Amino acid sequence: MKNFNLRLLLLFLMLAFQSVTIANDERNQISAKDLALLPPFCKGLSIGNYLEDAIPFRRPDVKQPKGAHNHHFCHGMKDFNRQNYDLAIRNFIYVQENSGDPKSLTPDYYPLLAATSLYKAEALAKLGRQGAIQEYTKAIQLKPKYPQAYSKLADYYLSVGMKDDALNTIKIGLKLSPNSVILNKKLIKLQAKK
Repeated sequence: MKNFNLRLLLLFLMLAFQSVTIANDERNQISAKDLALLPPFCKGLSIGNYLEDAIPFRRPDVKQPKGAHNHHFCHGMKDFNRQNYDLAIRNFIYVQENSGDPKSLTPDYYPLLAATSLYKAEALAKLGRQGAIQEYTKAIQLKPKYPQAYSKLADYYLSVGMKDDALNTIKIGLKLSPNSVILNKKLIKLQAKK
């Protein structure tokens, strides 16, 4: 009887562990709702990245941006949108650490790496952690004509009371992207507050 109870307990524990593992895997997969908020190339990941409801929206023929570990970027964006900033940061760090030295990559890798730095900065800022300014700057260095990065960096500067730095950031961004609607609107708004 003792052996039977022990076997029954072991069987119960194995089943409980298996259901927890399945729940964790599903939590990490991309749902249809997530997919609607992600860049279009995220529809082209391998099928194991998606929950059942997202599979009909999968497009394996979608052209992937040049870069390594695109699936980690997509999962980082999914986690960012779900406000799971710690997990998003981990995925973005994975992309950064495993893509190679940007100096040794061709410029067609830069857009994905720049977006990775931008959203890592956003996640760091949301958590109030150090390093956001460095990540915004890295995004701009990788892709100098990136109005969204200048805009987000200016917003960050404003949030920490650095209005002059915010204004300078917008002006620098406009030198490289003079027709940027977002930067021109932000410039007008900042100058009106002076």
